[in-house]
Amino acid sequence: MQRFASFYADACNVRRRGTAFLLLALVLALPAGAQPYYERYELAGKPGVVNLLVQPMAYPLAFISSAMQRDRVLRSELKQLNLSLQVFNFSKGNDIVKAASADGFGMAFLGDMPTVNMSVKFPIAIAGLGKRNFSSVVARDHARLEELKGQKIGYSAGSSSHLVLMRGLKAAHLSEADVQLVSLEPSQMPDAMESGAVAAFSAWEPTPSIALARNTKNRAIYKGMSTDWVVMPRQWVTAQPKAALALTAAYIRSINWMRRSKANVQTVAAWVLADGNAFTAEPSRLSLNKVTEIAYKDLLDVPGAPSIPSLVDGLPPLVREFDFLKEVGTIPAAVNADVLRGAFGYGGLKTVQTDPKGFRLFAFDYDQ
Repeated sequence: MQRFASFYADACNVRRRGTAFLLLALVLALPAGAQPYYERYELAGKPGVVNLLVQPMAYPLAFISSAMQRDRVLRSELKQLNLSLQVFNFSKGNDIVKAASADGFGMAFLGDMPTVNMSVKFPIAIAGLGKRNFSSVVARDHARLEELKGQKIGYSAGSSSHLVLMRGLKAAHLSEADVQLVSLEPSQMPDAMESGAVAAFSAWEPTPSIALARNTKNRAIYKGMSTDWVVMPRQWVTAQPKAALALTAAYIRSINWMRRSKANVQTVAAWVLADGNAFTAEPSRLSLNKVTEIAYKDLLDVPGAPSIPSLVDGLPPLVREFDFLKEVGTIPAAVNADVLRGAFGYGGLKTVQTDPKGFRLFAFDYDQ
């Protein structure tokens, strides 16, 4: 065990392009009750360091973060502010919420539920939309949600896919008590369904695509809208307003560069696959072309992106998620939706977009 702990600590200290790569395989091998991997990260605010909290296995968010890590323009602008970029990898957004503090990072990439959870934990500033797509309920031997009555369904508690599953069950006139929910990491879900441990699962990309590519009998039987967001702590934005704008510009610049050509998208797709491999110690189950397809469908072809839409699926953004988390008791009853209005009150995106030349939104210089 001591030898394992030493090896694990060494893995946590690996640096590559300023990134702290953690082998997820080691995380999954930890015994019950062991210290969570993210507690080993040194996330306390440090002078001169901007922490970027990313999810290398969440698509298409990883396209933005992988490009930003390699953005020489961003590094140059941060250097002029006597700052450097350091990246920490996480397996899911709610792990980021657990690990993050108001002064411990500059930017994080989160799904809709973790974004709401973080807004309750401390004031945040939402820089923009990271994706708009669907979480899916995937099954093997069932074509309709009604057929899952009494069956085991894999899910990730408190996530966007959890909400989508609950909405799907309601539409099928089923309650949570009518099925058996099995808590799983998204990376475990395709194997669990393949082995018969669960009859279906609910997850966000790329997990559904992995399962669909793995077995032609697998099918998506229900889909619901989900979003990802680019988030900064309000305290950090106030303390480092120029750096916050530089990060926001890099987020926009990454999308502009990918839209310039398919070759650029595929370059970033290769980075995404490499970053995911370094994090999990496993090769991707998706091809370069499939990963590229997800980036187009869920980010690059979204009208108006990068933006902060006024409505998502007919409602103000994150309102449905906020209400769901209150309903299940994740958010205290005394908290109201003002935390979301404050989060969407940051004007950095508009400031940067109205001065494309000054913020170098089309000045592309990436590591190759």
